[in-house]
Amino acid sequence: MHHRRKPYWERLDTSERKTLFPAENKGGYKEFKNKPIDIYRGPQINACLWHSSPVRVLLKVSHVASDTGGLKEIVDVISSIYSRLADEPDYRPEPNLKGSRGILQILRHLPWHIYPRILLNNLRDTLSRRGLPANHTLFREYGPPASPEFVTRFLPMDRVERIVEYGHGRNAKLNDLMLAALLRALVTVTDWDRETPLRLVSTIDLRRYVPSGKGEGICNLSAVEFNNFGTDPGDDFASTTDLVTTLTRGRKENLFGLGELLSIRRYIFNLLPYALLKSAAPKVVKREIDKRTIPDVLTNMGSIDPESVTFDARPTNAWFLPPPLYPPAFCVGLSGYAGTLTLSAGVYSEQKATVERFFDSVLAELPS
Repeated sequence: MHHRRKPYWERLDTSERKTLFPAENKGGYKEFKNKPIDIYRGPQINACLWHSSPVRVLLKVSHVASDTGGLKEIVDVISSIYSRLADEPDYRPEPNLKGSRGILQILRHLPWHIYPRILLNNLRDTLSRRGLPANHTLFREYGPPASPEFVTRFLPMDRVERIVEYGHGRNAKLNDLMLAALLRALVTVTDWDRETPLRLVSTIDLRRYVPSGKGEGICNLSAVEFNNFGTDPGDDFASTTDLVTTLTRGRKENLFGLGELLSIRRYIFNLLPYALLKSAAPKVVKREIDKRTIPDVLTNMGSIDPESVTFDARPTNAWFLPPPLYPPAFCVGLSGYAGTLTLSAGVYSEQKATVERFFDSVLAELPS
């Protein structure tokens, strides 16, 4: 619930919990997929079932309530309930009413002696971003806030195996290779002046610091890393990959993604009234977009465990879709399933042709 001082979560009555929306045809399925969840009322997770051939199931969660890590937990719970009901028709799961939804729950799993390093990292990162010039981004103009749609590219298992094998030869992870391909595609399909810095934001799931790999409740436990690649991306994919791996390796060795947990800014925001933050946030974001200091985003949503999405039988394919961002902000999603990869982005009509070319360029850069 929204409150001027501090918003809070409120459990819905049974009569308000309409979450399943059957689709009669492809048009209904697409309409459900592209329609945003109302973050101000009603359930923050919806599902759509379309009896096509093959049958399609689409689960959608509000980013206010959860990130992709939380969505993985949601799907796993639904799958396990579905499977159990086949043998126990009267089974009713116990709701999790006490699990923490706050991101600071991560601190409970970290030794206190690394707190100074976290503070120092945050201070260093904050100072390094002060007064930065504009970023080079895929889009520069504001787009109409129309209904979004999604662009996707699927990489089969044999292609993924070749990409991974190439990465082994350069000590590069799959995420490094994708960052390198995005970086090269960014300068290929746009009119980069070779002077505007190249930066990309990557997301970090902080559940990596929790022994169970899960949060106490369904929630957002993600952080972001700002990757500054300067103005020299290298002459080819190999040199760009080396640039990316050098940068990300240093980040991983230095408490990857934890800087914001102990930032002074976070605690100041917690003291301010929600109504003030809600009013100021759009103005601050617009100012940063106008200055072109918000980079494009890669969110690596990770692999989907086939067992966690099994409903009687394993799916032929499964993937995540990232949240669409209003232009000129732009986000690329990456997810894996059974050895395959899916590249995706939520776009608007005026962006679609550019994103199609951009994704074609990304795939052309990756080893084949």
